[in-house]
Amino acid sequence: MTITQLRQQYAKAVDDLATLTGDKDAFEKKEAEALQLKGQIQRMEKQQLLAAETAEPSPGQPTTPVIPTTPAQPQEKVAKIGGLVKSLYNAGGNFMLAKQWATENMGESHPVTKALNTATATAGGALLAEDMANEVVELLRPRTVVRSSGARVVPMPRGTMRMPKQTSGVTGTYGGEGAKAGTQQGSTGGITATFKKLTVLTPVSNDWLRYASAATDSMVQDDILQGLAGTEDLAFLRGDGTGEWPLGMRNAVLPGNLIASDPTFTLETVDSELGSAKLALELRDIPMLNPCWFMNPRTAEFLWNLKNDNGFYVYRDEMNSGKLRRYPYKTTTRIPQNLGVGGDETEIYFGDMAQAMIFDALALSIAMSNEGTYTAEDGTQRNAFERDETLFRGIAEHDFHMRHDGAVSVIHRVKWK
Repeated sequence: MTITQLRQQYAKAVDDLATLTGDKDAFEKKEAEALQLKGQIQRMEKQQLLAAETAEPSPGQPTTPVIPTTPAQPQEKVAKIGGLVKSLYNAGGNFMLAKQWATENMGESHPVTKALNTATATAGGALLAEDMANEVVELLRPRTVVRSSGARVVPMPRGTMRMPKQTSGVTGTYGGEGAKAGTQQGSTGGITATFKKLTVLTPVSNDWLRYASAATDSMVQDDILQGLAGTEDLAFLRGDGTGEWPLGMRNAVLPGNLIASDPTFTLETVDSELGSAKLALELRDIPMLNPCWFMNPRTAEFLWNLKNDNGFYVYRDEMNSGKLRRYPYKTTTRIPQNLGVGGDETEIYFGDMAQAMIFDALALSIAMSNEGTYTAEDGTQRNAFERDETLFRGIAEHDFHMRHDGAVSVIHRVKWK
């Protein structure tokens, strides 16, 4: 029996003690079992230590002394979530053993070890410590167009939040000397944010997890974060607000900010529609502090190649600097290109992202199972144990709101291509 297996049995025995406090005989029997396992672990650790101290090189092996090194630190934050996942896997899902495995294999000063020492255990997983949770949001940022566009992130630790807002203000009136002042009163409303649970289920090959390298850590982490990021972007852009989905920008747009594209498009209609999307916000007195365009890659490619009658590119120079009509633009396939009756339409969103708010209640919680059954993307049922895989489930909780509904406009029925 390996030392890892002994540690797993010891951890289970300790967990079982908590359930036997009312049965003295059973408690004492389980306590003796735990102490026996602990003694075996200590003896095996001492044996390994002595073997390492007395080891001699085999014939022909270089005898250059090994210089002690400190545990390698990850070159990027990307190693953290992957390292956490790997620790849970090697500990069989036991949180206490995951801490021990990380300490022995990554070092006490490694960020994963520190995070596990301050994180909260759940059944077969972990709620990330606050410092790592903040980095999960940062790691999501480059993978999502909405977060990376500068949307405001508002912590929502209790899972719900009400934010008052002014819906109309006073304007004042002029009058002559002695005239009665007109009475006006502004109106108020509010935004109520409640957490929406986003989950991702990622099967990971155990062959990956058996290799202790930063490269495999990155692959595991990317699977989890890309799954979360893609669905989050879809929700913030096009969520319909029903069920457990947030209300995204597309469905929060006011009717007056919805611009129908001309199907027989020309340079003039294209430029006019882009100008109308911008004007829609300005006419509603949106501050335009951080505007941004969102579009399908097909649309960006069309605009980048668009020429005028003289053969000059209209937008290419500006788009090469990441802007369109003076404002940043981002592309995402989360805005479809197969909308409409003919299946060839897409949409363009323009919003002041200083008015967009992401309410984060839970950055990420990870749990694991190596025996579960899951439904693959093609609809087939698969078993993780059969396929030598481990299932990791990530959960994030958040909501999305625009401070002012008029802060976003949408050009729809776009056929540009």
